[in-house]
Amino acid sequence: MPEPMAVPSPTAKPARVAVAAPLEEVSKPASKPVSKSLSANKPAPVAKTAVAPATSKPESEAAGSISGSVKLAAGQGQSVSAGEVSEGLVYFLPKAGNPKPKPGRFVINTRSKGFVPETLVVPQGSTVRFPNVDTIIHNVYSRSPGNSFDLGYYAPGKSPEYTFNTAGLAIVNCTVHHTMRANVVVLATPYYARPGKDGRYQIKDVPPGPGTLVFWHPRAVAKSIQANAPLAASATQTLVASKSPQMH
Repeated sequence: MPEPMAVPSPTAKPARVAVAAPLEEVSKPASKPVSKSLSANKPAPVAKTAVAPATSKPESEAAGSISGSVKLAAGQGQSVSAGEVSEGLVYFLPKAGNPKPKPGRFVINTRSKGFVPETLVVPQGSTVRFPNVDTIIHNVYSRSPGNSFDLGYYAPGKSPEYTFNTAGLAIVNCTVHHTMRANVVVLATPYYARPGKDGRYQIKDVPPGPGTLVFWHPRAVAKSIQANAPLAASATQTLVASKSPQMH
């Protein structure tokens, strides 16, 4: 059985709010004697108050991005198809101030004795439905730590679901068809991106500060580097395909 991928669980990020510097009062100059020729109802001079400009940058300016490229190289006895690198994932785990991602609802179909899609990235706490769109019975289960479940055997048209509450890699299989496999990557961070077929990626709106940048692909061993966001240069990484492509 494939080993689960450990994913660190970061903490929440406080909102950045621009705060104006305190007001500074300007001393009122000493009053000069008022000439008797002045009108008695003319108001006396009023001291002016100066407002210091805000020194903090708005959040839109403080946030940056992390971009670069990923390459999937063929390991010993392996081959890599063009564009296969797009099945991977790049995500950033801030050392501090990481907000909890908003859970959602997602779908993985059981079709033609396979899972579609084979790789799904979801925020921690999300629910995934597994509709049976085949004409045969399926069973969907996982033995991954923290996300172990068994939806049992179910007929075409049925759509059981499961909520993934633990961050990490959940490997999903089918008891009826042993070659069926899906990778559900459960993230405890909102900062991630899927690379394109050319391997390029961009993670937007990353808060400034140190953290861990992780490169993952279902056919390779994940790699991570320490990074200080936003990055002034591109972050590139090569992953070596040591596992065979998923078959169904």
